[in-house]
Amino acid sequence: MKHSLASLLMLAITLPALAADPDPTQSTYRWVDEKGQTQYSDRPPPQSIKKFEERRLQPNRGDAQLPFITRKAASDFPVTLYTGRECGKPCDEGRALLTRRGIPFSETKLETTDDVAAFKARFNKDPVAPTLTVGKEMETGYASAAWERLLNDAGYPAAKR
Repeated sequence: MKHSLASLLMLAITLPALAADPDPTQSTYRWVDEKGQTQYSDRPPPQSIKKFEERRLQPNRGDAQLPFITRKAASDFPVTLYTGRECGKPCDEGRALLTRRGIPFSETKLETTDDVAAFKARFNKDPVAPTLTVGKEMETGYASAAWERLLNDAGYPAAKR
């Protein structure tokens, strides 16, 4: 009984430390030691080293399952789908095309006058739902061939069959 009570007490003490969310960024360090050897570490160099590089690394955001070509295209040419309240079938078809091709995208709903004003200010034109932006390119209204061309030109892979 003493062992199980002690174990339970230890677990209660360590659980908060295990549950704490550590800083999601991590540093790596690079320096040249006294022998002229380049060293890399996740710990700072010895205090005798005055010149070193520190790099902050961000953890993977969960897109590691995507193929490299998709991650590269998404980094260079992010995709945003602008939809409206009364958009219906065209927005559904546009969303389905992006999903079928496995394209990561964000969706912005143009529902309020503030949403519409922000769209006008950003693009200097009245919104049409749906609108697709791929990097700096834009296609208003749903036309699958035009959307496919935009995505292909940005380097996104074709739909999986």
